[in-house]
Amino acid sequence: MDSSQCQRTFALSLVFDGPSSDALSSLKREVSEIAGIKSQDDAPPHITLGMFHANAGRIDEVKKLFCDFMKDAPGAFRADFSGPGFFMDKVIFLSINKGAKSFGKIADLNQKAHRIFLPEFEAGGNRNYLPENFLPHVALATKLDAEGFSRAKDFCSSMTFPASAKIAGASLFLCHPHEEIARAEFSGDTLTPEQRHKNMAAIRSIGGKLETALRSQLFRFGFRFRKNDRRLAGSPDIVLPRYHAVIFVNGCFWHAHDCDKFRLPRTNQAFWLKKFARNRERDRRDIALLLEQGWRVCVVWECSITGRNRRAKLYDTASKISLWLEEGFSEPFVEF
Repeated sequence: MDSSQCQRTFALSLVFDGPSSDALSSLKREVSEIAGIKSQDDAPPHITLGMFHANAGRIDEVKKLFCDFMKDAPGAFRADFSGPGFFMDKVIFLSINKGAKSFGKIADLNQKAHRIFLPEFEAGGNRNYLPENFLPHVALATKLDAEGFSRAKDFCSSMTFPASAKIAGASLFLCHPHEEIARAEFSGDTLTPEQRHKNMAAIRSIGGKLETALRSQLFRFGFRFRKNDRRLAGSPDIVLPRYHAVIFVNGCFWHAHDCDKFRLPRTNQAFWLKKFARNRERDRRDIALLLEQGWRVCVVWECSITGRNRRAKLYDTASKISLWLEEGFSEPFVEF
């Protein structure tokens, strides 16, 4: 059979900016780990607007229609979440708030996608993306078994989710396996100061969960500590008076770590460069003061305890910290 005649499924989706995508990816990994499943696909977090069938030989036509879709596209905007949703005891997702303006914007884009693509291509098998059935969402975990779904549902019902995330553009990709074939960004930065504050707060919430996870592992190892002691420079996340040691758990975004998790925002870069420079200078000042006062200081970076094999990474990092604490003449400053 001519490969150009093979039918493929492609999807049109909204995609998030770097910080939002990183935060949602971290959330997806956490839910997957709690459910006891591996990462299910390579696609970044997204909101699917529609799925369609096309012969492989017509991909250029698909790309042209994607260009038509992007004409008169809105500026970048925020999607407001209402919290976790559950479907048929197999799927966990993050719902878009029906009462927010962003819901209407996404619904309009869904209708536009179908007006452009449906005359030329057949709708995909999942009819829930058709305008009359459409409920925009970000999938967190799918095809769960009963036990995994129950664990993940309990986890999701007790945790704090991001309030919103910034939609930066649209992506066109082939499904099974995921292969992005086109992407375009929405223009402009339409965030109000209040919306931007919500976005940054969502990123900070990820850091809070990392601190809790590391504290829990150290507690299981028998260590006892104080949390966020404001009497010390930088209010260290973990203070171990017995060992005269402190630990900072640093998010890679806010502390501008030189790793794959840090991405400089595309908009207002002069502001962000100054912001990150101040953060780095504050970190150096706090660490220097603590060392002068005789404290031993450990910095744990977000990238070292997240991603694939997160539990193993947490255990390994906590083990290294344990050795560092117990060795009275170890290095006064370490990073993991």
